[in-house]
Amino acid sequence: MKPIYEPIIPSPNTSFKVKSYAAESSCEVAGWHIHPEYEIVYVKNGAGTLKIGTKTHHYENGVLVFLGGNIPHSDFGNNEKSNRQEVVVQFSKEFVDKKISYFPELDAIKRLIEKSKYILIFDDKVKTDLGKNFERFMQLNNQDKLLNLLSILSHLSNAKNYIKLSSLNMLHEFREKETYRLKKVFEYLNTHYNQKIIIDDIATKIGLTPNSFSRFFKKMTNRTFIDFVNELRIEKAVDRMNEGSVTIAEAMYYSGFNSPSYFAKQFKKYQVVTPSNYLKNIERS
Repeated sequence: MKPIYEPIIPSPNTSFKVKSYAAESSCEVAGWHIHPEYEIVYVKNGAGTLKIGTKTHHYENGVLVFLGGNIPHSDFGNNEKSNRQEVVVQFSKEFVDKKISYFPELDAIKRLIEKSKYILIFDDKVKTDLGKNFERFMQLNNQDKLLNLLSILSHLSNAKNYIKLSSLNMLHEFREKETYRLKKVFEYLNTHYNQKIIIDDIATKIGLTPNSFSRFFKKMTNRTFIDFVNELRIEKAVDRMNEGSVTIAEAMYYSGFNSPSYFAKQFKKYQVVTPSNYLKNIERS
């Protein structure tokens, strides 16, 4: 079965993406999927099964796994524990080539990242030692998130207790032209999400007709273009709300919505709660 392409779009002013899921939430991507970004997944507790490439791995007390880009996999979390928590960190090859590789002091981290193509599963002690680092990500500002990620990578680069799930590089390559087209679409959306998005214009930019573009996007991501844009805009609105001192109207316009009722409907669809309740939850925390 061909995996669905998952778009990874970091928040504004960030170099990587971090998402945290608890008992009341779940990863938005479920099933067999793929992306070119590197991925580190921390599952706090519970039992589950990793399905990565042609391999499977059962875990009993949570898991900490690091896998390279373009390796097809299913979601990793579990529904066993009421206090379950999963943290997913994703970063691109450009992040490694243009940032990590710039510093010779980070050679050990670069070697670790290179080994991730074999899918590294760390033992329970390493997972436990780094648990607090993963669990505090969402309370940190962007600068401290970067420092926290470097601290995690440094710890992992020195860890000896891990297994390689695969002895071979299991890259599953999409056709280069398709991947390039998707990348151009995601880059455009990440800088124009708060403006009027016209499918005809985007289709022209990547050399497709509007109808061909809609079919192409659905085939690659298993979702409609409009659905993807709405969720992206809601994520941008949430990012803005999390910064504090913002009204619902400001978050709405910031993320590219113009109708309060439509914004509220889409917000509830993707965040489960209403915008006003979301802001109240932020104020309580």
